[in-house]
Amino acid sequence: MSAILGWCVAGILALSSWWVWRRFSRDFRHLEHLVDELAAGRKPEGFVFRHGGRFGRLTFPLEKIAAENENLRRRVHDEAFNLGTILASMEEGVMVVNEQHNVRLVNPSFVALFDLKTDPVGQTVLHTLRETAFEDLISTALQSGLTQHREVERTSDKRHFAVHAVPVREFAGGPGVVAIIREITRLRQLEEVRREFVANVSHELRTPLSIFHGYVENLIDAPAMPRKEQTEIFEVLRKHSRRLNALLEDLLTLARLESRQEKMVCVSMELPALLRAVAGDWSQKLAAKKLTLSVDAPDDLPNVTADPQRLEQVLHNLLENAVKFTDAGGGIQLRARALPAELEVCVEDTGQGIPPVDLPHIFERFYRADKARSRELGGTGLGLSIVKHIVQLHGGSVSAESKYGKGTTIALHLPRNGLSEKEA
Repeated sequence: MSAILGWCVAGILALSSWWVWRRFSRDFRHLEHLVDELAAGRKPEGFVFRHGGRFGRLTFPLEKIAAENENLRRRVHDEAFNLGTILASMEEGVMVVNEQHNVRLVNPSFVALFDLKTDPVGQTVLHTLRETAFEDLISTALQSGLTQHREVERTSDKRHFAVHAVPVREFAGGPGVVAIIREITRLRQLEEVRREFVANVSHELRTPLSIFHGYVENLIDAPAMPRKEQTEIFEVLRKHSRRLNALLEDLLTLARLESRQEKMVCVSMELPALLRAVAGDWSQKLAAKKLTLSVDAPDDLPNVTADPQRLEQVLHNLLENAVKFTDAGGGIQLRARALPAELEVCVEDTGQGIPPVDLPHIFERFYRADKARSRELGGTGLGLSIVKHIVQLHGGSVSAESKYGKGTTIALHLPRNGLSEKEA
């Protein structure tokens, strides 16, 4: 009897242990699942333990941990989104570098600025930018701990960059540098153009003004100078006063064109009629120099929308150059034809031509292929620059072809539709 009772007690104990173990293992597996979900950054579907007890006391702390985890994840996501948005919207290139000079972060503008074909993250600054000046700037910022401002010229392509490098004390376990890079190549080019412009204007004004000064002093010092000599002096002064006046007029015209302050009244007009009218204006000067001028423009050419006064100014400037640099007995031709998307007007001469080294520069301000002869003939060096700006304001382009010693052709390309008939 006692044996049977013992077996019964043992069975009850075993069944109770199994029940307790099964209940504990279920709650433990549920706890493991909750911890795994939290570790993975996910919010579990439920925190309630089926059997309560000691495990049930963990429900509230785990829910709190999940809520804090979700809040932290949302904040990290928002900050990353905000940072990404700010970096993506910046026109300047941004590069973040660690203590080992390895690139840790860049924005899209940085990639576009240096035309990078591969992801620079993980590479060194020197390997990424191929310029020791950037590397030296980062080293100085890291070593000194002070913000660095420097202008860097990349020797490979002569581009200029303004670099602002800010050291960061704690970055990914150590110091780092945030570099903000802006290209200023165009600014430097404009500064160089401005310096050249001032130098050229000063040079152009110096000669006639010095002549004025010298001859006026002669007239003052020699009041009894013979009338013939006085007349010769007055002729020289008149010549250079005209040159000064032409220079100032061209400077003002160019300034208005470049600043777009010059209003253009564009209308639909017939090119053949304009070309023949301009050719007629030059008949006397052509006859005096024994030059011939022909006009080749079909009457059925489509109309062009342009400012008649400005287009006439362009043709006069081109004809003036052609007449100046074409010797007696030579010829000039005005041609116009229709192309698929534009109208082409050419001024062709049989003059001395332009050397190949000078041809790419003839539309620059004050550029003269033959400086001595151009000044002798009264040129300001601004005529072709004015031509270029007027044509560009019409939405067109201008080009030049020349064979040195055989002649030059200047071609104007005007869009068929042109500008609308209004002030442009």
